[in-house]
Amino acid sequence: MKYTRDIILLLFYLIVIVFAIIGITLTFKSRTPVEDIVVIDSLTRVNDSIKVKVNKLDSIKDAQIIEVRSLDKDSTIKLFYKLVSEP
Repeated sequence: MKYTRDIILLLFYLIVIVFAIIGITLTFKSRTPVEDIVVIDSLTRVNDSIKVKVNKLDSIKDAQIIEVRSLDKDSTIKLFYKLVSEP
């Protein structure tokens, strides 16, 4: 009787391990390489659009820096009051 319980327990463990292995292999085989390429391609497009936005913001920032550097003293004071008065 003791051996019967041990055999049933062993079979239970084997069934659990087999289902775990099957589940893991089905999980990893569910995606095809084509789907991976599509995901990578879409991420590349999003990354490129973000780079374009950052470059555009950098050029705007650089233009404003040049504009501020070219100010004379009266214009600097006017710009200061303008920046202070903005909410």
